[in-house]
Amino acid sequence: MVNEKVIDELVNTNGDVLTTITMKTHKKGEESKQDPIRFKNLINEAEIKLREKGIKEAKIDGYLNKAKSLLEEPMFWSHADRGLAIYVSKEKTNIYKLPYELEEQVYINEHFLVTPLLPMQSLDGTFTVLVVSRQQAKLLKCTRNDVEDITPDGISTSVEDYLEVDPEKQLQFHSGSTGQKAMYFGHNANDEDKMIIVEQFFRELEKEVTQVLRERNDPLVMIGLNDNISLYKKIDNYSRTVDEAVLFNPDELSEAEIKDKGWDIIKKHFLKDMYASIDKFSEKENSKVSNNLNDIAEATAMGRSQTVFISKGEKKWGFYDAENQTVQYSSSPKNGDVELLNWLSITAHKTGSKVYMLPKDEMPMRSMVAAAYRF
Repeated sequence: MVNEKVIDELVNTNGDVLTTITMKTHKKGEESKQDPIRFKNLINEAEIKLREKGIKEAKIDGYLNKAKSLLEEPMFWSHADRGLAIYVSKEKTNIYKLPYELEEQVYINEHFLVTPLLPMQSLDGTFTVLVVSRQQAKLLKCTRNDVEDITPDGISTSVEDYLEVDPEKQLQFHSGSTGQKAMYFGHNANDEDKMIIVEQFFRELEKEVTQVLRERNDPLVMIGLNDNISLYKKIDNYSRTVDEAVLFNPDELSEAEIKDKGWDIIKKHFLKDMYASIDKFSEKENSKVSNNLNDIAEATAMGRSQTVFISKGEKKWGFYDAENQTVQYSSSPKNGDVELLNWLSITAHKTGSKVYMLPKDEMPMRSMVAAAYRF
């Protein structure tokens, strides 16, 4: 799970040689079989660049060992997402599967390329939606644009299925006292008896769903009728469940509609600061905002930036001249040049700014970079 802690760790990793490898991956189909080949080519490119930096062959083998070992793991590639980012230092290798496409590249410098992970902090991160239904329960992995059913295999997704799995589950005692006769669900059972069955169904569902969620560590939004949501909340053991649920009959909605309702909750709870910052750019004559990279670089280096926005897919090569407080640009990377938007992201994190990456058409001022200042 990519969160603020992960970004901070990468931003603050020090080393003479830090390697970032990114690539597009495929979940299935013929192209997915080519992903390990493309990755091997990137590994070869990394080895060449490391040799050019004077690193000895024996050290390169050890340095890239964990990354290279992925070539021997077919299960890793068969469970790919849409993007892969790998960060290699002398101490460790971090591997992230991402729900959006990435450019194929190898970046070696004294800092990591953190921009490939930034969309996870804004609009391209994953969240989950649990459909709390007695007829059609399911767990959905979502992004703003995509939805995928990740309901655990083999579990009952309706009360009817739950009862068919083991007929003995249909025999339930009245609650409240002992020694009373068992009641058959659906045959003269009262509402209290039926709710006992429903609760047991939800308990079985919760156990399997929570196991999946703890592995993913995504925020969870629940959608369902009020009675079902209230009952599930009492037994829910997942720590990242959002308090606010979508109170609506999910049986009437498509998966895409369920995803959209979940996204509305996620925006409200996790992205409210980002949208509040975007609103500042619409204020007339606001002198505390800018879309000039030179000004933003200087302000960020001095700790004046409060929020920095970077356009997804953009690159600018050059370096920041701290002595003269100016940005020097290059048409292509040369010795000493860095990817400037990545440098800006790292500098912003280190000076306490929030950093968000957005598609170009959603950027403040529709610009490549923008910032709101503290003062």
